[in-house]
Amino acid sequence: MDLPRVRGSLAGTPVILSLCSGVGALDYAVERLTGERVTLYAEKAYWPSLVMARRFPDAVNLGDMTQVDWAAVAVEHPDITTIVAGFPCQDISHAGHRGGIGGRRSGLWSYVATAIREIRPRRAYLENVSAIRTRGLDVVAGDLAGCGYDLEWVCLRAASVGAAHVRTRWFAVASPTDANGSRQHPRP
Repeated sequence: MDLPRVRGSLAGTPVILSLCSGVGALDYAVERLTGERVTLYAEKAYWPSLVMARRFPDAVNLGDMTQVDWAAVAVEHPDITTIVAGFPCQDISHAGHRGGIGGRRSGLWSYVATAIREIRPRRAYLENVSAIRTRGLDVVAGDLAGCGYDLEWVCLRAASVGAAHVRTRWFAVASPTDANGSRQHPRP
């Protein structure tokens, strides 16, 4: 599989890979937090792809993340330091289908976990609805632990950061552990 290469002045910079990108809000925040750049993303939906292309014009869209060979991406792009994923919440949300993390949409988590396992980034930033605590957190934490990552998470109300609504979101950071179970990279 021939993968696109990062273009221009971004080549050689620490790379953020965005999965389930949507409109790139979480990606934008992680760029500001880390100083790294979104240079690869996987988004198959038409409108979000247009928004991502506009927000991150130098980034390459890998397309449908269910069709990507993540081992090949790891070889082709060894500079990926961070993965960002706001994976679908429709099956997890109290307002949704309530099928949990194994549902048709929220089940895309398994592809995010595969990307993390194959690429081995220094950090993975994750986002979802707060209902994940009872409809999938055990799976997310277990999958990450299975590939050698610790998970720290918090739930925040949108109103706590100035939004005009209360909606609570789950945010998490996963970092690799060493053979002794110690954190390899300091908390950002």
